[in-house]
Amino acid sequence: MNDLKVLGTISRSHGLHGSVRVNVHASGAPELEKDEPVFILLQGGPVPFFVEECSISGLNRMVLKLESVDSVEQADKFVDCEILLERSKFEAPVNDATNNLIGFSVTDAIFGDVGAVSGIMETAQHPILEVEREGKTILIPWVEEIIKEVDIESEQIHIEAPDGLIDLYING
Repeated sequence: MNDLKVLGTISRSHGLHGSVRVNVHASGAPELEKDEPVFILLQGGPVPFFVEECSISGLNRMVLKLESVDSVEQADKFVDCEILLERSKFEAPVNDATNNLIGFSVTDAIFGDVGAVSGIMETAQHPILEVEREGKTILIPWVEEIIKEVDIESEQIHIEAPDGLIDLYING
């Protein structure tokens, strides 16, 4: 079986011809090409479908038309199902927020040493790093505006936190 990663969740049908709206959860998600395989998690297992059309419809949303899904009724059967994609299709796969990052040091461009990653909180929008510093937990959103570099070899994550984010947790 291919190494699959959750792209997002099908939120509803779209239009009259079987398209679906997908809430994208994964960072680095690509725009999908015609005839590219995607997988819908049905009855506990991934079922392959091929993309007929894909369009981005806003921040963290896309509309997909899948081959052989040609009506609103067919599309509605997939509402709330997860849609997966081969992990290799995502941009910068080493920069995923996974439990492999637990223990990595986090360094901010201005603040300096922030602390060590103690966990990853999954949210619908994006993962959030839980960073421990002197008995306090600092929450850092895993978004490209903040996460600048992940150095796997040295187990370092370099960030540029917005003004006040780190102080909010430290000084309360």
